[in-house]
Amino acid sequence: MFQRRRDDTQVKTIEREYGVDLRARGDMKLATLLEERGFESLTQFLKAYHGRLTAHARRRRIFISFHKEDQGQRAGLTLMSWNRNVDISFYDVSLKERIKSENLTYVRSKLRDLIGGCSVVVCLVGNGTAWREWVDWELSTAVRLGKGICGVRLKGTYGRFPAQLTRIGALTVEWEPQEIVRAIECAAARRS
Repeated sequence: MFQRRRDDTQVKTIEREYGVDLRARGDMKLATLLEERGFESLTQFLKAYHGRLTAHARRRRIFISFHKEDQGQRAGLTLMSWNRNVDISFYDVSLKERIKSENLTYVRSKLRDLIGGCSVVVCLVGNGTAWREWVDWELSTAVRLGKGICGVRLKGTYGRFPAQLTRIGALTVEWEPQEIVRAIECAAARRS
C-alpha cells in the first residue's frame, strides 16, 4: 500500500519517491495528473503503471490497431466489451469500416483524428502484424500524440511484435480478458 498523498503534491515528488517516470511536467499537481489519466488515487495509478491493476479504473476510449487478416479477432475484442460475463469495458473509437479513398493524406488525416480521440491504442498482434506499414504508422502517430499503447497477442499466433511496441517498452499480454484490462490500464497510466 502506498502512503496517502495530498492532491497538491507535485509530480516530481512522486517520481523521486517511487522511482518512476510519469511522463508529465514536474510541477503538475497529483490531482491534475490523476484526472488527466483517469485514476481515482495514487495507489490505483501506481498499480496500473506497474501493470498490476486488473480492474478498469474508468471506461477507456481505445483505438484498435490491427492487420486486416485479423479482423475477426478485432471484432471478438469489441464483442468482449459487450459481454456481461466478461469484466472488460471500453469505448472503441477505431475504424468500423475501411476508408474508401486512395488519397493517403486524407486517410492519414482521418486515422489521426480517431487516434487523437482515444486515450489508449491497443495493437492486436497476429502473425503478420509486425510487417504492416499502417500498423507501424498508427503506433508512431499514437506515440507522437502522447497516447498510451499496449499490445495483445492473438490466440494461436506466433508473429513477432511490431518494433514500435518494443521500442517504447509497451506492455504486451496474451488474449485473456483480465490481461487485456491490465494492459489497457498500464498504457493509460504511462501515456504522456
